Amino acid sequence: MQDRDIKVIFDKKNIVEVENISKVYDKHTWALKKINLKIGRGECISLLGSNGSGKTTLLRILANNLEKTTGTIKYNFKEENILKSIGFQKREQAWPVGFKVKDINQLWYNIYQVEDLEWISILKDVFGITEIENKQLSKLSIIKLQMYAIFLALINKPELLLIDDLSSGIDFKYEEKISRFLKDYISNGNTVVLNYPSNYFLENTTTRIIYINDGEVFDDKSISDVRGEFRTISDYTKSIFREEIIKENRIKNKSKLFININSKLEEIISVIQGIIDDLSREEHPNAKINNTINNSYAAVLDLKTNIDNLSISYIDSAGIKIISTKIKTTIKTFNKVYLVSPYQKYEKTFRNIEKYLQKELKRTFNNEMVIVKGDTLSSTISESEKKQLAKLKEKYIKEEQKTIRKKILKQQFKKIESSTFKKGNE
Repeated sequence: MQDRDIKVIFDKKNIVEVENISKVYDKHTWALKKINLKIGRGECISLLGSNGSGKTTLLRILANNLEKTTGTIKYNFKEENILKSIGFQKREQAWPVGFKVKDINQLWYNIYQVEDLEWISILKDVFGITEIENKQLSKLSIIKLQMYAIFLALINKPELLLIDDLSSGIDFKYEEKISRFLKDYISNGNTVVLNYPSNYFLENTTTRIIYINDGEVFDDKSISDVRGEFRTISDYTKSIFREEIIKENRIKNKSKLFININSKLEEIISVIQGIIDDLSREEHPNAKINNTINNSYAAVLDLKTNIDNLSISYIDSAGIKIISTKIKTTIKTFNKVYLVSPYQKYEKTFRNIEKYLQKELKRTFNNEMVIVKGDTLSSTISESEKKQLAKLKEKYIKEEQKTIRKKILKQQFKKIESSTFKKGNE
């Protein structure tokens, strides 16, 4: 159902204007706080920020897929029908069992009355659809489903394309194809908004970065301003991350548990940044290896942001689970770092980082955490400590049982004694 505070007009400059948009869940949880944005035609915007900062919520509201709590949205489309003017790729993919890709394709062609077969042919080539058309959707990998969802979002030639998931797992040849396609797409006056894309799309496709923190716009810069002020986008994200942490630290103090973890992750980030700096000075850089290392840098930076957010908020099992998942994702990113000559000198560094993530960090967040009043007092319980604790519990239970039995026997003895006394008096 279309929101009554949505206006659709045509404007040559801005395709969307957002005024004081807020979203509140359960009457007290703020997902977005008074967001004001003007999104121009021909822009490719990347939304950055940690998990839970409000990026997906903002995308869903822009897609008219989620009702906002307050504020107004003005769409400046050529087409009055919003559904035809917006293409939205959702992160979550749920398809009926037994359907093949070609079945869903035909359904979409019918819904949007597709006649431009040349456009469909271009999309199929860019997103690798032809090779999966006869496959069942339930058999596709997450990456293939991700690309297929973007294909479907583009079928009706939307003026505004919103992509919630464009990860680093996409094959390099498709990264190049998709990047070239998106550049052509925005050059024709269309607009693309990406939710925290891989480093490749940040460097090669993005024209503007909007950094969301705690439901608010923390920073908003054109890519030219970012490159003018910072040497690389990686430098920018590193700087903005530090500013974000400084702001958060003024609100709450970090938990002592996370000091060592944050220190180690800062060290890792610094080491990878040094390697990136070395590679940037090469006369003939290897694009694939640079991209892989940049992705590992971005993964650790994102992981640290999430751990830091957890350290200054209410620590619960859900938060721990999110970090555990993020650690596994980061480990997978490092598994993809395969360095051949002349880059083998960095191999040991990446394997040591991977070892730390796998052996220490992953184990820390997989073990039981001791939570008291929303804070962590003890980080982990070893196996020997668990066994010792179990023995102490067993001993405690036995002692309690003895005490209870003594009390019961004492009460029974008093009853017998009282009864005997009454009979003697009679």
